[in-house]
Amino acid sequence: MLLDAVALADDGPVAIRYPRGAARQVGEHDVGSGLSARRLREGDGSVCVLAVGKLVEPALRAADRFADQGIAVEVWDVRCCAPLDPEMISAAAGHAAVLTVEDGVRDGGIGAAIADRIGELRSDVPVMVRGLPTRFLLHGEPHHILAQLGLDTEGIATSIRELLAD
Repeated sequence: MLLDAVALADDGPVAIRYPRGAARQVGEHDVGSGLSARRLREGDGSVCVLAVGKLVEPALRAADRFADQGIAVEVWDVRCCAPLDPEMISAAAGHAAVLTVEDGVRDGGIGAAIADRIGELRSDVPVMVRGLPTRFLLHGEPHHILAQLGLDTEGIATSIRELLAD
């Protein structure tokens, strides 16, 4: 990411956001590069999950739960928040429903920007945006806070179920 940031710095400011705690461990060829998002799991057109940062891992685990039921939930690693990858947006807009998950603030966050872009392509695709509320959160372990907010594997699976039920 640092090498990509240095290469992109000529075009404007670049920020790298990284969470507290351990990062998801993948092979060097599974990290991706540049501004492109990464499709991590192909879907069947039902639900597409666009996950940001450390929520990629629980999104993949949630999708696994539906694979056991014969439902292929598509999962993308958003990777870059601005500009958003047009291929990712176009692919997401081709699904019956979209779920965005991020550990950043929901209001005005990445998910809201994604919902706007998908709405420009297809206004009939529901987009559920999940992220942190704009209110004070009590101090605690990040994984406990994310679980309380429905941003863990179980919470993401619940959101997918809601979209499938609609």
